[in-house]
Amino acid sequence: MNFPSVNDLLNSQEAELTKLCALLSNELELLKNRELASLEQAAAEKELVLTRVNQFDQAIKQQTSLKDLLEDEQHSEQVTRIVNLLDECKQQNEVNGLIINNSQIAINRFKGMLQKSISNNTMTYDNKGKTSISNRSIGIKA
Repeated sequence: MNFPSVNDLLNSQEAELTKLCALLSNELELLKNRELASLEQAAAEKELVLTRVNQFDQAIKQQTSLKDLLEDEQHSEQVTRIVNLLDECKQQNEVNGLIINNSQIAINRFKGMLQKSISNNTMTYDNKGKTSISNRSIGIKA
């Protein structure tokens, strides 16, 4: 059985993280443009890339440690690039998460205002003086 070398694994890891950064930047654009259909597909792609990143990470861990890689002249520069890519991805993901969270807050606020408006327009009283909400949007009772 032929196992990939640490060089091959690091190259693959760097390529996947570069893809992930691009996907996260694309996700930001999709969020800004509110392209929800495309956003779902982008999330699925992101999940696949994250799975591959994790697999490469596990394979690298089986062969060596981060400390050893950073101390090795042959690998230290590439490992530093990989760590920087990972940090960049984390920052972009946090920005995207904040946008999603703020959008959800705005949607919930709007939903609450809409529900309050509807209930204010349709609240009536039954013959016992208790409030009830009518299904009619506009109704005048004498």
